[in-house]
Amino acid sequence: MTHAGRRLGVDVGGTDTKWVVLDGDTVAAAGTVPTPPGPGETMTLVASLADPSVEAIGIALPGHVDRASGTALFVPNPPGDWDGYPAGPRLSALTGRPVAVVNDARAFAHAELLLGAARGLADALFAVLGTGVGGAVALRGAVLVGPRDNLGEIGHVTVDPSGPPCCCGNRGCAETFAGGPGIVRAFGSGPAAAAAAAERAGGVRAADVLAGAGRALGVTLGDAAALFGVSAAVVGGGVSGALDLMRPALERELGRRRPLIGDVAVLPAVLGPRAGAIGAALCGGMSG
Repeated sequence: MTHAGRRLGVDVGGTDTKWVVLDGDTVAAAGTVPTPPGPGETMTLVASLADPSVEAIGIALPGHVDRASGTALFVPNPPGDWDGYPAGPRLSALTGRPVAVVNDARAFAHAELLLGAARGLADALFAVLGTGVGGAVALRGAVLVGPRDNLGEIGHVTVDPSGPPCCCGNRGCAETFAGGPGIVRAFGSGPAAAAAAAERAGGVRAADVLAGAGRALGVTLGDAAALFGVSAAVVGGGVSGALDLMRPALERELGRRRPLIGDVAVLPAVLGPRAGAIGAALCGGMSG
């Protein structure tokens, strides 16, 4: 399936904002810029990227959004006060283009479902390993959305009820073990990549930490597979470069539950750091 027209997709992060222009299903242009200091400045930036050839715009935000009104509901990480900000209407007023406002994990899933690792699959789970652990679920060829674009938050499945406190108010969520800060906390120093490098060099402590991350991911994917009856999971995000080191523990956990959930294929994402922006562009194309 080819998606017609040129669409701008923007993935707003806490530090950096990634953007792509899709021409059909091909990335025609792309870039990364520092995230502006507030939502108004971000809309001005996005408007400046929308050259006259762009027919529609999609913007992915790291939080809960109202897709129908294009409003940011709970978006805590980017600079400025996003909560309640009418991103879609403001950007549409600036550009004269239709605008779709979506959650960043659902945008990632949309891209990997249509153009990436899950292409050709009707049903799949998605996990985005970064500062947190985002997630999404696709059934019958469509990513599930929900009223706050919040369906599929598998990073907040409870792995250990007495585990570390999570930003969501729970304890022992999957992201407290498999997200970047959780890996750093357990390892004791450096970025999450340092733990991966240490394990590759034979570090026992790093191996234990990444095995714990893999087990946590296995628990959350296993629970989601049991709930949704899905037999494939796509894993991406900045921490997913260590997926091969997490995989043995992850697959042991999934294997333990095989009598109920069957075989669950764990697939590395293929679209890289632009996946969220690509997904936003695809959603933007659906809005017009």
